[in-house]
Parts: sequence; structure tokens; C-alpha cells
Amino acid sequence: MNEGPYVYKRRVAFHETDCMGVVHHSNHIKYFEEARVDWLRTKGLTGLHIPQGPCVFAVVDVTCEYMNTAKFDDELTVVLQGRMEGLRMFFEYAIWSEPKSTWIAKGRTTLVALDAALRIARPPREVTETFAQENWSETWPPTAPPHP
Repeated sequence: MNEGPYVYKRRVAFHETDCMGVVHHSNHIKYFEEARVDWLRTKGLTGLHIPQGPCVFAVVDVTCEYMNTAKFDDELTVVLQGRMEGLRMFFEYAIWSEPKSTWIAKGRTTLVALDAALRIARPPREVTETFAQENWSETWPPTAPPHP
């Protein structure tokens, strides 16, 4: 089993802010996506995604709760955890602002594997084996982000 949630770090780019200098709300979901793709890459699973592999990991549901703001050049830490139930992959995310020492957003995505014809498919064995090794906490987000 892996210890704790996965950690992804990034800085807020100027183009991600609105006219008030605050990160636009749509970018939080992009940060979730960046963290999830980075998680897939570190687990060696991106090669399973079309065009390299046999399937697409399609988002079928997303939620985001905004808790605070971030601004240009703020260092953010995105943490995530994942689990699988049947054909569905669930991810939970939380975005921590280093300058503010607080969570600024949390959310969830639900994904399914689709085949080349965009029909729901059974995920490759590597995916189910990877999720079987992941820890899942019912308490989310953590009190503070873990440091990698």
C-alpha cells in the first residue's frame, strides 16, 4: 500500500488569474486534471491511454468546492487519492495554498475507461492493480498536505 495521498506542486501562472488578480474558478478543475495525469504518469499508466494504448479515461462527473483564493505566483500543492469500484475510478483532490497555509478548494472526479469506439470498457489489469495498492481516507482533505 502507498502511504498517504499523492502530492503535485505547481505555481499559479498570470494567465490563470482574472482581472482582480485571483485564480479564475475554472482553473481549479484544470489543477485537478494536472495532478491526476501526473499521478497516472508516475504509476506508469499514461501508455494505456489512446493514442498509445487501448482506452480513454473519461471524466463523467466533477465537483469543486471553493474555500479560499489563490493569486499569481502562489505556490500550490494539489493532493489526491484514488479508488476503484466496479468500472468506476474515483479521485478526490484538495488544493493547498502555501502562502495562506490553508486549503483553497477540494473536489472529486469520477472516470470510466472507454474503448476506441467510446463505449464503456473494463479498465486494463494494470489500472485495477494500481488502484488496489492505493490508500483511501474517508476524512478529506487531510489537516495539511503531506510533503513529498
